[in-house]
Amino acid sequence: MPPKKKDFLKPNAKAKAKSQEPQTENDFLEAADEFEQAAGKWRAGDAAKATRFFNRAIDMYNAGLQKYPRSFDLAYNKANLEYNMTEDPRIVSALGSKIILLEETLLSHRLAATLDEENTDVLFNTAQVLTSLAEALLEQGTQETAKAPSRGLLEEAVALFTKCIASQQQEYEQTQTEFAHAQLEQESEGGVALEREESQDQDGMETSSTSSDAPGQWATVLEPVTAETILETCTAQLGALTSLLGLYDPSDLAIVEERVQMGLDTADNKTPVLMGLIQDKTSIDAEELTPGPTLSIGSASTPEDVKTTAKDDALLAVASFKATIAEVVYRNGQSDANQLASQIENVFAPLTNNSPADNSFDAAFANVLSSYSDALIDLASAISDSPNYTTSSPDLLSNLDTQWTALTTAQANLTKLSSPPCNTSLSASRLADIYLARGDSDLFRFRISLFSVAKAAWVKSKPVLLGNAGVFYRGARTYAEKAGALDVHKTADAKAIVAEVLKEALGGSGEKKAQWKGKQEDVVKALEQMVEEGIVGSEDAEGVMLSLQQGLPLHSISGIRYILQIQGGVAS
Repeated sequence: MPPKKKDFLKPNAKAKAKSQEPQTENDFLEAADEFEQAAGKWRAGDAAKATRFFNRAIDMYNAGLQKYPRSFDLAYNKANLEYNMTEDPRIVSALGSKIILLEETLLSHRLAATLDEENTDVLFNTAQVLTSLAEALLEQGTQETAKAPSRGLLEEAVALFTKCIASQQQEYEQTQTEFAHAQLEQESEGGVALEREESQDQDGMETSSTSSDAPGQWATVLEPVTAETILETCTAQLGALTSLLGLYDPSDLAIVEERVQMGLDTADNKTPVLMGLIQDKTSIDAEELTPGPTLSIGSASTPEDVKTTAKDDALLAVASFKATIAEVVYRNGQSDANQLASQIENVFAPLTNNSPADNSFDAAFANVLSSYSDALIDLASAISDSPNYTTSSPDLLSNLDTQWTALTTAQANLTKLSSPPCNTSLSASRLADIYLARGDSDLFRFRISLFSVAKAAWVKSKPVLLGNAGVFYRGARTYAEKAGALDVHKTADAKAIVAEVLKEALGGSGEKKAQWKGKQEDVVKALEQMVEEGIVGSEDAEGVMLSLQQGLPLHSISGIRYILQIQGGVAS
């Protein structure tokens, strides 16, 4: 969900001629808005030119804030623009590091918050930036390096979302009470036409400026809090909690339980009530729709992905949160792998059973398949971290079987997302993430096929799994290039090299390809994450790194030799 953006009434263009340099607060707002509109015109065709106009808008906001440091409108618009820029991968690639950009955006939101501490839009937006920054840190680093800072950011985000929900509920209840009181008064006075009165009241409450009709004036449009507004905030809170739960250590059990109860209160109490207050609509205005939380595969960034309702998003957020609770319970040794798999299947079943009957594209169902696939891959990773994931464990084959089944299901879901009609409706950025996940799923299954207790069918599929993984990673690379997502392109390219190295080793070749040269740093970074997630075994990763860093023949490396000498497999 993008940050909430207040609407501002633009000044009357005919009211006065523009001066050469902005003088008033409204002048700066108008000038910055013109640069933003110009950037929007170039955004689809020329990202570099759009970026230049966006930067000019930022410069105009900064200049305005130097002269009017207490201007909430200037601070709010600047912060909102900066966040929107970080959500466009082509703009990010033109500007540099997404993490640095998000850090700057966070500072802008904190400034806006100091100017209006109780503004729910600012609370929500700041929490969204904190969540995005935490996710960016986790994507670009390992759990070991990114866990602590990301956890702090998500803790603050959850606190802000929770405060926002409380404020919105209070405002909503007050509005409903006033409305009921006004309705009773009208009925007692002979039934004055309510619809007309509502229209007049709306006109009177539309802006925060009493002089909005004056020439050249800007005014903030104050939108009333609705049940749908609160539901969107509940969805965002659950998304932050879902990311946060996986970052706690076993010693943090008391805090984990507190966060779980907070999320369950939202999921089981607040969300159903709010959904009941929202009237079903037979037709949805595309401009009113918001993208749902889809975790690592769900970074929708184009209009074609934005076709879900607040109810769809909330149901998916609840399912993802409860799946994460099941994983936390498993990691704490309070359930086994089969129970974990059953729980994840059960929480997603009501959503996966609602597939489109006519095979048409359904954005809500696409988001469900994305999140369900994420949960299944996370399940496989959690099992890999288990103390029972060793050749001496009597539960090893059962655990491997659970992993294999989960990853096969994930691959089937992801195949649907990368096939018609989904692949013609989803953005290139999102398809890049989907193909990355497809590569991870098959490379993960390749690792499972190396164990000595692996089933014969798994062992037989090793060459196919490696070949497919390479194809999927290269597909991700192509889509990332199309989307202008530089970081995703690097990751996909590095993972493709890992799959190629393992494929050459599996075939007994000592060949080193020219395209591998000079990419050791990216490959090592990707391998660290892949080992941490259980996708690649540590022995195999060591062999790949030694091959690329030292130029040794593939078949002479101990880690790769495990693969070449395998008859029944290894545990790594």
